Amino acid sequence: MGFEHNSMALDVSSQLLGQLRGGQAGWATPRLTDKCILWQGIADWPRPDIAFEDPQTGATLALEFKPPNQPKREYVTGVGQMLTYLRDFEFAGLVLPQKTTDGFRISDYVKGVIQNDLNGLPLALFSYDKSVSNLLAERNLSPRVGPPPVRPPRKGRGTFWAYWRDLSNYEVFSLLRIIDARSKPDFGAAFRKFWKTDILGKKARTWEGVLRRKAANAKSNPERINAFYALRHSGLINSQGEITLAGLELLHVGKIYGPDSVAFLTLLGRQILLDGQHLDLILWVEKESSALGQQDKDTSKKYLAALDAKLVAEGVIPPRQKSAPKANFIRDEPKLWNKLGLLHKRTAADYFFPGQGYRFDWRRIISIIESDEAPD
Repeated sequence: MGFEHNSMALDVSSQLLGQLRGGQAGWATPRLTDKCILWQGIADWPRPDIAFEDPQTGATLALEFKPPNQPKREYVTGVGQMLTYLRDFEFAGLVLPQKTTDGFRISDYVKGVIQNDLNGLPLALFSYDKSVSNLLAERNLSPRVGPPPVRPPRKGRGTFWAYWRDLSNYEVFSLLRIIDARSKPDFGAAFRKFWKTDILGKKARTWEGVLRRKAANAKSNPERINAFYALRHSGLINSQGEITLAGLELLHVGKIYGPDSVAFLTLLGRQILLDGQHLDLILWVEKESSALGQQDKDTSKKYLAALDAKLVAEGVIPPRQKSAPKANFIRDEPKLWNKLGLLHKRTAADYFFPGQGYRFDWRRIISIIESDEAPD
């Protein structure tokens, strides 16, 4: 999985989401209405490339996307992947090219497999020729037999990307060391130790390596929640609070080179971009920014408000609740992107360009995604 895969998957996601919200998705079922948005959850495994949810009906759809120029085995594997999504989502589907590089009509083959052997399942199949700009619905969704999977209710609205607020690279490394040293998974206990030894012990550092100042009576619960979801959504810990293989690899790199090393920051950046889905968010931001008027980009405040409204209108994020403490969904994310070197700077202290918005350093982003230091 790399930049091209995610970029093409976003084009597919945008196209299908637009059909759903525009009432033009002839391939869908009535349970997927024009209220559909991108799924705002966290999947440990299996993790779909594209997922939608309908806040009105509760229906969910997960899709596996396969890029062109892959061997036949890769496309057939996609059938198994979409079947696994039915354990967690009401509907599932597969998007793949019509032909392989040797001319074999792989979409016809997979369509036959579904019709002959999987016909009773709520599966959709989409194909494309040379470009994903015009998808063909090879097989429409059918109603699911039996009740859909039960999902635990979320408190408030989440985001499809890793919610990252306070953690620096130094603090990620320190937390992972504490979590890894525990004999039993208990993120709450691990964070309490981190809070006592690093935060109150005045050892915690900002991204710049400056000692972080925190009052002795500061409340730890908000930071504990933020830290848990940042690490979990980035694939560094699982839902039980255990360190994952990706977390162990990042910890290993940190022990050898240090948390301020290029190797550590590159690997951390890759986890945030891919598992944490910040690459998908950045692609959406680029796409929707181009549709904003010049007057919406005069200041960063106006830009973020206009961008938020545009993303809500497109179904990328849910409408902000009236009780929400902050005005916008996207708030601290640009700060994180700046710390990881993903943004061009206008000045030494400013990365917002009046009249333009944010300018992403795509050379840096792609180099992080495709770096040899990171796991496949």
